[in-house]
Amino acid sequence: MPKIGVVIRTLNESELIGRCLDSLARQQPGFDLDVLVVDSGSTDATIEIARSGGARIHEIAPDDFDYSTALNVGIERVEGDLVLILSAHAIPTDEHWIARMIAPFADPEVAGVACRQVPWEGAPWREVARLEREFGPARRVYAGKGSRPLFSNAASCIRRTVWQQEPFTLPAAEDLEWARRVVGGGWSVVYEAGASVYHSHDETPREQARRLLDINRAADPGAPRRRALREAAAYLRRDATAIARLDAPVRRKVAYLGDVLAMVAYYVADFSRRGTTAERRREDVRAA
Repeated sequence: MPKIGVVIRTLNESELIGRCLDSLARQQPGFDLDVLVVDSGSTDATIEIARSGGARIHEIAPDDFDYSTALNVGIERVEGDLVLILSAHAIPTDEHWIARMIAPFADPEVAGVACRQVPWEGAPWREVARLEREFGPARRVYAGKGSRPLFSNAASCIRRTVWQQEPFTLPAAEDLEWARRVVGGGWSVVYEAGASVYHSHDETPREQARRLLDINRAADPGAPRRRALREAAAYLRRDATAIARLDAPVRRKVAYLGDVLAMVAYYVADFSRRGTTAERRREDVRAA
């Protein structure tokens, strides 16, 4: 069986890196995996746990980190024409995740595969709603110029020969930009809903705003400030409607609405700042 590369990005992931590696070892019918953890400055037991789980380790300095750099460095160092990409806190939901992720590559035109993401138990309402909205139960194939693929490197698989021509480039939201680029170049990208991982975030309103900003800047880097106002209004309208429909006490709904108001305010404020979240984080590390 051909070797498959696995690149796992980590930063203080001691709580879940062991479970992530165990889930890969249990995959059926059994695979020859070359697992590399790319760590960007963990100060907990992440590296020790990863080593004990059989993974190789490559460390990069925190001030050198961005998402594309970490991935490109990792992909260069693993074997296999197919490379699985995971965040350490993205855990396959069953033992057939790899089999389902690699199956679409039987089509030589497929450049990448992304999978469904389901929330961890107790995930915030907004994260549950986002995952249900974005990562639905229907399989999709994206091909042709103008396609806007759903693609996430929280849990994906790519074809090395395509990556060699089209490596990741953006500091953040690199997955969406890469998928749009390769589809525009004549390949296809698959959203394989039959494969899934547990993956969700408990983000502050500021973190939510930054993630949305990175995604939207990847789609349109030169968007004018007035677009931020339109987008913020749309997010407020959508989330306020969702909150009104929740089966929750009024006090909790009011708190949820306050978080949404804070998020859209941060979104508008951050829109005027240059760079992506990863670029600003790198600058903050260097300044410290």
